[in-house]
Amino acid sequence: MTHKTFEERLEIGKVNHLVYTSNGREGLVSVWKYQSEYILTWEECPAGKQYDESSYCRDDRHTFSCPDDISIFLSRNGLDINSFGP
Repeated sequence: MTHKTFEERLEIGKVNHLVYTSNGREGLVSVWKYQSEYILTWEECPAGKQYDESSYCRDDRHTFSCPDDISIFLSRNGLDINSFGP
């Protein structure tokens, strides 16, 4: 999805998701707007263990004040907005 679509979806209350597999791990990054803040959660686990939260090697929650801050965070962590979907 484009950066514009990413932001538009957030503003109308939709969640943007990125599901990925890398180096034997599976991950899910979700971004949504809650009141005046933007929330990003990032979960990662060994492949096939997504239902076993005790196996998660990453379980982060971040709060941002604007979509531009989300873009910077994603870029710094090697994630691309264009890879997100509904």
